[in-house]
Amino acid sequence: MKRSLHYLRPLASIASLALFFYVLRRTGVSTILDGGRELGAGFVVLVLLSGLRHALRTAAWHASIEPGVPRPGLISLFGLRLVGEALNGVTPAGPLFGEGTKVWAASNWMPVSSSASSVLIENLVYGLASGLFMLSGAIVALIVVSQHARFVSWIVIAGLAACLLVFGAMLRVPLMTRLLDRLPATSRVKRFVEPYEARIAAVEAEVQGFFRTRRAAFSGIFILEFLTNFTGVAEAYLILKVTTPHASLLTSYLVEVANRVVQLFFAFVPFGLGVEEGAAAGTLKALGYSVSEGVSLAILRRARTVVWSTVGLLVAARYWVSRPVEKGAQRETADCECG
Repeated sequence: MKRSLHYLRPLASIASLALFFYVLRRTGVSTILDGGRELGAGFVVLVLLSGLRHALRTAAWHASIEPGVPRPGLISLFGLRLVGEALNGVTPAGPLFGEGTKVWAASNWMPVSSSASSVLIENLVYGLASGLFMLSGAIVALIVVSQHARFVSWIVIAGLAACLLVFGAMLRVPLMTRLLDRLPATSRVKRFVEPYEARIAAVEAEVQGFFRTRRAAFSGIFILEFLTNFTGVAEAYLILKVTTPHASLLTSYLVEVANRVVQLFFAFVPFGLGVEEGAAAGTLKALGYSVSEGVSLAILRRARTVVWSTVGLLVAARYWVSRPVEKGAQRETADCECG
């Protein structure tokens, strides 16, 4: 199984890259460049809308940290979030590496268990808000799209309903702890996680405690996370308004729903390359637009992702360069005190 996954990830990356070049060829580079020229200064607005999404999720992450625990400021958290998102996009490991890096980096300010639980809580609430957003879009799509596309909507509804049921189960019982307890003592997984079982149980307890006791914080975080969906709707509307003869909020809403579905089910494809273009093209075609308009929209949105990913990688480079210097200064201080 492990060997299969080892080969599956690079194959998925190659397939997504092939799909990207296929839709790019069908659309034509000139068509996309024309769309970019038409967007013009609107690209700055596109980048700012994406930045607003990062800011909302940063505020949600800040609110997810347990009260009384030392925490970094919002600007520091914003930088760590950009680092995590950049690593999510550029590596085949996706969220496993990006979110893990956020936990590791934030642990410089707070206990590791608090860092891990805050990242997990923020992602769970984001997943819940996005799930409900996608579910509402899939239900709307049943009414406005063709019979063929409705089949896809039903599949999405079934998948999202299953995810929401798992989410509910995680809040009631310690699923991870129970799963680890049932692993055979001789299994490789059991031997690997055994030194960390106490820490995993502590993080799971903190997460469940948050949802049981911090109702007001949950409501505030949920509102912030739900609002992030509409920054994507605004991005899609801006691009369609500039690059197509007609645009509507309903179309933009359904395009963003399709984009979120792809991000959910293809999280390990670097940058969602190919699949996001295919989803946008398919959604707009079902709504009466051309395939090229969908591909142009997705690629223009990808450009703003590259901007923020570049910023995130620069922040990461600065963080990793300055970290050894800070550690060296701490050692020198300790040596002076000892002397």
